[in-house]
Amino acid sequence: MNKPKRYSILIIDDEKANIITLSDILKTDYKVYAVKNSKEAVETAEEDMPDLILLDIVMPEMDGYAVITALKKSEKTRDIPVIFITGLDKNEAEETGLSLGAADYIPKPFNYAIVKLKVRNQIKLIERIRQQALMAKISHNFLSDSRVEVLYTDTLRMIGEFMDTATVLLYFLDDNGSTLVCQNEWIKPGLNLKTRIGDKFELNESILLTLKNLLANSSDNICIHSKNPAVENLIKLQREHFDNYITTPIFIKGEMRGILVFSSENEELEWSESDIDLAVLVSSIFSGVFERNEIEHDLNAVLKLKAELIAAKEQAEHLSRAKSEFLSRMSHEMRTPMNSIMGMLQIINMNSIPENIKNCFYEIDKSSHNLLRLIDDILDISSIEHGAMKLSTLAFNPYILFKEILQTACYNATEKQQVVNSRVDPTIPDSLKGDEKRLKQVIANLLANAIKFTPEKGEISLEARVINSDDNLITLQITVTDNGIGIAKGQQDKLFKIFEQVDGSLTREHGGIGIGLSLSKRIIEMMGGKIWVESEPNKGAAFHFTCKLQILI
Repeated sequence: MNKPKRYSILIIDDEKANIITLSDILKTDYKVYAVKNSKEAVETAEEDMPDLILLDIVMPEMDGYAVITALKKSEKTRDIPVIFITGLDKNEAEETGLSLGAADYIPKPFNYAIVKLKVRNQIKLIERIRQQALMAKISHNFLSDSRVEVLYTDTLRMIGEFMDTATVLLYFLDDNGSTLVCQNEWIKPGLNLKTRIGDKFELNESILLTLKNLLANSSDNICIHSKNPAVENLIKLQREHFDNYITTPIFIKGEMRGILVFSSENEELEWSESDIDLAVLVSSIFSGVFERNEIEHDLNAVLKLKAELIAAKEQAEHLSRAKSEFLSRMSHEMRTPMNSIMGMLQIINMNSIPENIKNCFYEIDKSSHNLLRLIDDILDISSIEHGAMKLSTLAFNPYILFKEILQTACYNATEKQQVVNSRVDPTIPDSLKGDEKRLKQVIANLLANAIKFTPEKGEISLEARVINSDDNLITLQITVTDNGIGIAKGQQDKLFKIFEQVDGSLTREHGGIGIGLSLSKRIIEMMGGKIWVESEPNKGAAFHFTCKLQILI
């Protein structure tokens, strides 16, 4: 089969001998035709649009200078390169020809090698220019809003027509990375070939190893040729249609994810360097497009995910606000009947009643105070979550505060025959400024927990000491110690989380809803301090916290 001639050359010369000589030199590689009448040259060029024109300078009626001037004035032929044929003085002919737009010149008598070389150089330049225009068009298309699948198919068509191939097939690896699947194709019209879309090409271990070695040993222009002995026999059984092809890999993020296959129906065709360069360039464009699409897809996924997270955050904030508002309303509503109950109990206790009935009312009163304290804690948590809780900065006597707290603790401990000890640092100033109510609330909560989790006849202690002091600010450390049931280290993180308890079962021995320590932690942090625990199972616990208070001068 004869090698296809991709490029055409028009010879314009009035001498038959010149036409015959040039045709014999060029006809092996190019489609060559000639015009002897210089007046017909422009019309012939406009009709046939050759890729290159060889133009004699000395001709009757119209010389070569007049012909090239006419060619450059025509919108259709102005870009066709022209090489002058001349036997005139070299310098004069070259200067005049270049000034009129000639690309080069060939001297007479003809030298076979020079003619071949100068024509080949111009054809290579033509190829580069056309390739650049084609790549610019393809790149521009991928920036359009057209559907991606249409862009792929159009690109394969443009490349196939430009390279004059039989087929251009686009394969991608499946999710397993072991099978190439044809996703897009271009088939030259008139070949009457069946579609290859969906065809699978299994990559066995031998093929994968061969491809890996080829890619590792290739330069930047990676191209696998069907005539390469390493692959010719390896994949011949899996080929269809044509055995003459070149393949270029498509890389995405540094990994081979697909291939482009350019096939020719001409078994004798030798793929040119220009063909290979173009195939590699097209693969690099596809690599860039696919990688960009993956990045955009990942970015879009992140932006959806981001929108979902924002929506979830807004929903959570809405639910949190609704929960806090509900707790606040509920707590306020519960306070009203509780105040009535406690008020009626006080009136009853003012009257003379039997001792056994009085004990019942005592239990009711104690439970009412516990319930009211719980309601207050819920209100405080709601206030903190809304950022509504503020600390006061009023003057108070810390010794009076400790005395009142200890009186209540000792009273509550008598029921379990427990002992409450205390040690208050005498260097603590007797006049401080801060939120006395909140400080008292935290200490009382720690003592109440110590009493609750310490067995009968147990021992609880309260210690307050100064750990830092200057002219305006004092830092206290308060410690509440017991010899109760203790807490395992793995469970201690739960202590300060809202609504959590070390023992969260419904049948737990001790009461409470796990709100006191969480509330205490938040109050302490607002006071510029921290709270922590030291404990071991069955060895009691020591709760420590620090707080900063102003010194009243």
